[in-house]
Amino acid sequence: MDETFDYKRNHDLTTAEYEELENFLLHESELKHPMNLDALDGFMTALIIGPDTIMPSQWLPHVWSSVGTPESPVFQSDKHAERTIGLIMRMMNSIANLLEEQPADYVPLPDSSTFDSDDARRSAARMWCLGFIEGINMNPDSWNPLLKDEKGSRTIFAISAASGVLRDKLGLDEEKEYELWKLIPDAVLEIREFWMPHRQRVMESVRQAKADGIGRNDFCPCGSGKKYKKCCGR
Repeated sequence: MDETFDYKRNHDLTTAEYEELENFLLHESELKHPMNLDALDGFMTALIIGPDTIMPSQWLPHVWSSVGTPESPVFQSDKHAERTIGLIMRMMNSIANLLEEQPADYVPLPDSSTFDSDDARRSAARMWCLGFIEGINMNPDSWNPLLKDEKGSRTIFAISAASGVLRDKLGLDEEKEYELWKLIPDAVLEIREFWMPHRQRVMESVRQAKADGIGRNDFCPCGSGKKYKKCCGR
C-alpha cells in the first residue's frame, strides 16, 4: 500500500476503519471508477464549506463513480451497505466537526498520512484537489460569487493548479504543482470564511421558516427555487 492512514488530525474513525473503507471502494465494491479516500476527503470538504447543502442521495453516486457514468457498488448484505455508508457519513462528520470546532488544526487528508514515495504523496495531493473540484461541480453556478471575488478566485486557482488540470496550460511540472499544494489548507479556511455569512443566512431562514410554520410544499426560504420538503426541509 502506497499510503498509510496514521492520521494526525482529530477523527471519528479509527485507522482500521479508514483502511476498511478504502479497501471496499477500491477492491471489494466492483466499482470501475470509485473515489479513493484522498479524493473523497477533498470532495466532502467542498460540500461542507461550500454555499449549498447537498443531500447524500445527490452526492453519493459521485463517490461510486468519479467519471460521471452511473455505477452501483456490490455489498455483501444490507448490513454491509449500512456499515459502509455509515463510515462515509462519519468521515464527513469528522471533517465538518474539525472545521467547526478547531479550524486552526485543519489539515487535508494527504497531509495526515505517510507514503512510501514522493510520487505517491504528490498523487494523493492531486486526487484531493480533483475531489474538491468535483464537489464544486455538484452545483457550479452557486460558486460564482467566490470566483468573482479577487481573493476567492485565487484559492480556486491554487486548487485547480495543484490538481494537475492546468499542467499543460501553465507549463507546470509535478514539483511545482506540489508547491502549490502547500497553499491548500489556508485556501480551505478562506473559502469556508467566504461562505460562512451565506450559510448562516440560510440557516436563519430555515429556523424562521420552522417558526412560521412553512408548508412542506412551499418554496424553500433559502432561495434555491425548490420546494421546502425537497431542500432544507429534508
